[in-house]
Amino acid sequence: MSALSRSRGAAPVAHLDTLPPVERAAIRCLRGWTGGPASRARMRRNFAAVFAATADTHADALDALMDLALCAGRRPIARNAQDHAEVSGDENAFAQMVAAAVGGEREDALVFALALMGPQAAWHAVGLAEELGLALLGLMRARPDGAPETARH
Repeated sequence: MSALSRSRGAAPVAHLDTLPPVERAAIRCLRGWTGGPASRARMRRNFAAVFAATADTHADALDALMDLALCAGRRPIARNAQDHAEVSGDENAFAQMVAAAVGGEREDALVFALALMGPQAAWHAVGLAEELGLALLGLMRARPDGAPETARH
């Protein structure tokens, strides 16, 4: 893998605070999940606080999507630190995949997934992205300020 292919998805394409809530939450999930075990445990607790009986299902969808995105990728996904203001191209593709999937635009979600991973993984990722998007919408509805709980420290 060349230096160019490693940096291809790293270019900043947006600012996190300008994105719609679902996309912003998806990026925070991606960043948080890759932040290590403590961050993942916090995310699971947040799901449990809102979803109770179905929390494990939502958290498992997040885990499966992250495993797929990070292990079946065409190259490593370029991502930033949790509090970084800019959004990389890869992070944006991930967020757009989630937003399109939860919006019922599966073909569009697939296009974004294909930017990150191969065809077989991309089909599976779209279904998981829809599950994650629905969970993120639930988290946003549960918060009075509309911010997803997964984003909180």
